[in-house]
Amino acid sequence: MTTLFDKGVSAYEQKAYPVAYKHFEEAASEENRDAMVNLAIMHMKGVGCERDLEEAKNWFEKAASLGHSHAMMSLAHFYEKGMDGSADGDKALEYYVQAANNGIVDAQLKAGMLFRERGKISKAMQYLITAAHNNNAQAQEIITYVSNAGVDDHMNEMFRSLEEAKQKELVENMIQTKIRPTLEADSGGIELINYIAGETPQVWLNYLGACSGCHLGSTSTADMLLDQFEALIDKNVVLYLM
Repeated sequence: MTTLFDKGVSAYEQKAYPVAYKHFEEAASEENRDAMVNLAIMHMKGVGCERDLEEAKNWFEKAASLGHSHAMMSLAHFYEKGMDGSADGDKALEYYVQAANNGIVDAQLKAGMLFRERGKISKAMQYLITAAHNNNAQAQEIITYVSNAGVDDHMNEMFRSLEEAKQKELVENMIQTKIRPTLEADSGGIELINYIAGETPQVWLNYLGACSGCHLGSTSTADMLLDQFEALIDKNVVLYLM
């Protein structure tokens, strides 16, 4: 069965743009998200209809409200670049986050970068770590993953028997007494951003001062950090460094 959307695509491919617009509009009235996006694009280009950026934004917003990832990304770009005359960074970030949560890797990177610019390091690392795990090269340059998990199956049962809050307290104490003094000697620093307990505990760390970018250089502090955390916990621990 040929749908209204299919008819619209066929008309568009034949360059019968007004006809395509009519079919997409009818399909959109039945909540076809792809049709809504196509209508938005046609309004942005002025193909088969009047070029109208406000109408394009309205169609993108309708599609985004129904969970369309491409529409979310388009709105993020729309607001970031101020295509209607005024940029809105907050709205841009809102839609990047929506797209990121919908699994769009480029949006995960972008959301992470924007949160980082705003000093919201925990949120930044959340999205950058996700993007890095989704093989985004730029995120992998920003976030360093360090672990020997799987090398040794020995578990520190005493540490793992503790409540998560107590585990975190021990982690913070170790950073304060053993790691910070070493880094501060070279005008650097580090902060604990997040601790996630579990079978393979995660420690999220952010370099400060002269240490910013330490994990990218030949004199990496990553091995030293990993040694400290493995001594406190065991080898089944993961560090994320930014």
